[in-house]
Order: sequence, then structure tokens, then C-alpha cells
Amino acid sequence: MTERDDETRDPVTELRFALAEGDAAEADDALRERVVAAATAARAPGTSSDPPEHIAGAEVFRRTVAKLDALLGDLAAGDWSRPALRELDVQGLVGHLIGVEELFIGAVRGDDVASGGDEHVAATQAAADRQSQQSPAATHREWFDRVTESLARVGDLDPSTPVSFYGVTLPLDALLVVRAFEMWTHEEDVRRATNRMLEGLDPERLSRMVGLVTTLLPAGIARVGRNRSGRTARLVLTGRGGGTWDVNLDGAGEHRRADIRIVVDATEFCRVVGNRQDQRGAEAIIHGDPALAADVFVGAAALALD
Repeated sequence: MTERDDETRDPVTELRFALAEGDAAEADDALRERVVAAATAARAPGTSSDPPEHIAGAEVFRRTVAKLDALLGDLAAGDWSRPALRELDVQGLVGHLIGVEELFIGAVRGDDVASGGDEHVAATQAAADRQSQQSPAATHREWFDRVTESLARVGDLDPSTPVSFYGVTLPLDALLVVRAFEMWTHEEDVRRATNRMLEGLDPERLSRMVGLVTTLLPAGIARVGRNRSGRTARLVLTGRGGGTWDVNLDGAGEHRRADIRIVVDATEFCRVVGNRQDQRGAEAIIHGDPALAADVFVGAAALALD
């Protein structure tokens, strides 16, 4: 405090503050419950005070395609042979993405596409392998042609159209967010492989991604065999594009009080979902049962496709 501040302080105001502090008391549980209930009703979990613009799944996908296209165009010749994922170099990883687009185009046409779980990797291996016979420029062009075809096909469909892919059936709008999520994860794989800095998601894409993840999280927890019947987690995903969600870990639909609160950066949590980050690396802050929190992070990582 400066000398001027000390000279101009109002002694009456200071006295009021002192009296208020003397009368202050810890609120009892019943009062706290009423205040929290009223605040929750006024502003439901998941709603940001400064929400980004809602964009369609097709726009989420289009922006992600544009980012990866720019990155691939910036790669040096030697970057394409750097190890990237599993046994794939960067060129092979782009070949994997070519295979994904071929499968996706088939799914949009209504073909019976084998792409769930481990089949997702196996079904794209031929496309990844054939890239060794091509130049990097040809691989880049083939990938761009396939994603351009995907964008053209989805542009003619109602976003609510159900499409079966990755072993699940989702509205096309939601599935395109899943597709963008995978593509963004592999964009970051290429950045890591070529020693480039990771770039954060724009708030509009991030908002769509984390919103979808909160609905899929119970499926990830079930996939790893964790029985969390009756348990609920409050996810506080920080940063522009984040928000707060109460997630029933057993997938139940009723409103329940959260058993645990997890505070973590929204982009870092997306990296957990992509199985590129873990609870410790994401620097999550946990309030509540650490074992329950661990199950949330293990279940989130189980959603990854690789």
C-alpha cells in the first residue's frame, strides 16, 4: 500500500469491514446446499460465461483438414521418414489417414465398414504400407484428394443422418467431430516427430470436442471394465472453449451430486482422450477420491483410436 492510499482511506468504511468480519460465520451445510443448488439452476454445468461460437461438425472437420494440410506442406523431405506412431514413419502415418478416409467414404455411402477397435488400425494398414512406393508429394496429394471427397460427400447430407463408423453409430455432425479429433491427434503426432511446437486448438473446435468427450466418457470407463455405478464426476475443463460438466460415470441420465471434482486444462484433457497425455502430465487438480479420478483418466484414454 502506498502512502497516498493510507492517507485517503475512509475510516468509516474500514470500520464497516471490521464489523462485517466479526459477524461472519461459516455457513451450515443446509445453507451451502441451497446456495449451490440455486447457482446450478441459474447456470447449468457445461455453459461458459463467454462461450465460443457454435460451429457445425463439418466446419470442425474442415478446419482440422486445413491445419494438417498446411503442416504437411511445410515438411522437409527428411521429415517424412521420421518415426511417428507404432511402426509408422510420418509418411506411413499419413497413409493411415488415407485409409481412414477411404473407410469413411464407404461408411457415408452406407457400406459395411470394418473400422472399430483394433480393426480400425488393421483396416488401414494396406494404405499405410503402399506409401513406401510413393513420393511424399504423392502421399500428400492422395490424402488431400480423399479428404476433399469426404467433405464433398458430407456436404450433401443432413447433419442428423446416422452413420456407423468406429464401431458406433452417431449423427453425422457428431461423427465429424470424432473424425476431427483423430486427425488433430495425428497432426500433433507429426509435430512431435518433426520437432515442431504443438499448437492449441481454436476455441470453437475445442468446445465441440470437449462437449462430445463428456458424453462418451462413460463408454470409455465401461470399455476398461471399471464399475462406477452411481458415481458422478464434475469435470472443470479450463481455458476458452472449456466448461463444467457433471458426468455420471455409469451413463445414467438422472441428475446427481458429484462425488469428485477434476480441474484440468481442456486441451490437455483432449490429449488424454487421444492417449497422448496422462493424469500427471496434464497437471490435473483432484478434489476427492484419487482412485475414482484415476478411473476417469483411464476411461478417457480408452476412447483413443490410434
